[in-house]
Amino acid sequence: MIKTAVIVFAILVLLLYAGYYVFNSVFLYKDKNKKDDIDPDFIDSDKDMMRPTAKRLYEYHKPLIEEMNRMEFKELSIISFDNLTLYGYLLRGNPKEVVICVHGYKSSMQEDFCDKIQMYIKRGSTVLLLNDRAHGKSEGEYLGFSEHDKRDVARWVQLINNMYDDPKIYLHGVSMGGATVIHCADMKLKNVCGIIDDCGFDSIVSISKYLIKDIYHLPYFPFGDLAWFWSVIITGISFNTSLGEDCVRNTDIPILFIHGKEDHFVPCYMSEKMYEACASPKELHLIEDCGHAAAYMVATEEYTAAVNRLLDGEFK
Repeated sequence: MIKTAVIVFAILVLLLYAGYYVFNSVFLYKDKNKKDDIDPDFIDSDKDMMRPTAKRLYEYHKPLIEEMNRMEFKELSIISFDNLTLYGYLLRGNPKEVVICVHGYKSSMQEDFCDKIQMYIKRGSTVLLLNDRAHGKSEGEYLGFSEHDKRDVARWVQLINNMYDDPKIYLHGVSMGGATVIHCADMKLKNVCGIIDDCGFDSIVSISKYLIKDIYHLPYFPFGDLAWFWSVIITGISFNTSLGEDCVRNTDIPILFIHGKEDHFVPCYMSEKMYEACASPKELHLIEDCGHAAAYMVATEEYTAAVNRLLDGEFK
C-alpha cells in the first residue's frame, strides 16, 4: 500500500514538473539578446517552423533592419497594470493617423516591422512600435502571450489619445502580436478604427494544443493542462480567457486578416475561422508559398494595397 502511494506520488510530481517545464519553455524569455545568426542545417528544414520562407526572410530583413536602426525614434514608456515599465518607439508623422505595431513571440519590432514600416512612411502615418513585456528594453520575466499584452496595448492606446487630438488609431500585429490586436477587438478602445492581423493565432488554448503536439510530440492532456495550471499560478494567465472568434464576433472595427498558406508555426485555418466569425467589415488574404510572418515579403503589393484600403476606410 505504501509502495503504491509512493509510486503514485512520484508520478504526480513528474507530471507537475513536466507541465512546469512546458510552461517555462513557452512563457519564460531568457535570451533577450539572442545572436543574429542561422544554422544552415536547420533553416527551412522539416524541423524549422518558419519554413519554407525562413532563409529568404532572414536575408530580406538584414538590410531593412540596418535601415530601420538608422531612423530617429522618440522613446516612450508606460506603466503596465502589474507595474512593469514598457517601452515603445515613435516615428512622427501625421498625428491624425497613428499605427501601433505589435511584434510576435520572442521576436522584436525590428524583425517584424522593418519591412512593413515602409508602407506607413509612404503614407506619412505616425508609427508607434512596441517592445512587448519581457522583450527588448521592456521589463518582465514572462511573456504576456497576447493575454496581458492586450491590456498593455490598451494603455498605449490611452497614451496616444492623450498625446494627439482625436487621432484615428490602427493596430497592426504579427504572430503573437496578431493575436494581441485581435483580442483587443471587443475592448472598445477609444479611436481604434482598424486592425491588421498578420498570422495571429486565435487563442492561447488553440495554439498551445497545436504546438505541444508539433514541438514536443506530446498529448495535450495532461501536459498542456498542467502548463495551463502553472500559467494561472505564476502569471495569472488562463489559456481560454480570450477567444479570437468571440472577439471578432463582438466588434464593429474593420479587420484585415493576412496569413501564409504554408505557415507551420500558426496554421492558417485559425485566420480562416476568425474571418468567418467576424461581424465587422473584413478582408482575408491567404498568401501562396508563404511561411510564418513572411506575407509582406512574398506579396508586397497585395499586402500594401489591402492595408491602404483599410486605412482609407474602404472595407465593406
